[in-house]
Amino acid sequence: MRVGGIVDISTKDIPNKSAMAIFTVGCNLSCEFCHNKYLLHEGVGRDIDVPKLMEQIKSNMLVSSVSISGGEPTLQKDLLELCKEIKNVGKYISIDTNGTNPKPIIELLPYINRVALDMKGPLNNKRLTKITGSHVNSNAIIETFRAVNNQENIDFEIRTTYVGNLMKSNDIDKIIVFLRKNQFRGNFVLQQYQYSEGVGEENALKFQKPEHFTLLNILKPYRNMDLPFQIYLRDDIVGYSKIDKLYEYLDA
Repeated sequence: MRVGGIVDISTKDIPNKSAMAIFTVGCNLSCEFCHNKYLLHEGVGRDIDVPKLMEQIKSNMLVSSVSISGGEPTLQKDLLELCKEIKNVGKYISIDTNGTNPKPIIELLPYINRVALDMKGPLNNKRLTKITGSHVNSNAIIETFRAVNNQENIDFEIRTTYVGNLMKSNDIDKIIVFLRKNQFRGNFVLQQYQYSEGVGEENALKFQKPEHFTLLNILKPYRNMDLPFQIYLRDDIVGYSKIDKLYEYLDA
């Protein structure tokens, strides 16, 4: 497995859990706003075989969870082997994915506990191509969504990063309409885009960090809506919060 980095203890990758985070190299998308762009180059990182990774995982007694992120982990040929081995030692496994490779995700489902699907935008090929800078087959993402959503024993999070100057509020509405129509059973998280050095200086002014109240206004129509899933906001003001908690002080 090509690994670009390992964090021994992370409290950010899996909500309410401490996890060891493994970041794989390579991605099939070219999002200009990606803060992990260094992982897109094949020359970075190092090859670590599954037995070596398992030595490190088993020796980490401070966490009971492993998050495998990237990049796009489903591009790694030995991902399934690694997850089988992690399951054998009883650790909770979370996989981050953009959803464009349904077959590896479907193969992983018997061995993992959580999927975090990074839905870049509404499931429209033209819009996704604009947002990701890559040709995207939205039907592949839908196949991944349905496969995971049908597994009630899998914790399922879908998240969308709202990038100023690139995304529109109706992008989020289209995503939520899709999730409602398809009886999504997990958590939807609207994330605030924040510039980091990984995005690159050339994009420092191209994309904007949306204000807290901009994100609140986007989510406001859904706060009292009867939905089969929970909606969260993640930004630098509230951290990670359910939307029904966000408007209490505004309504007071």
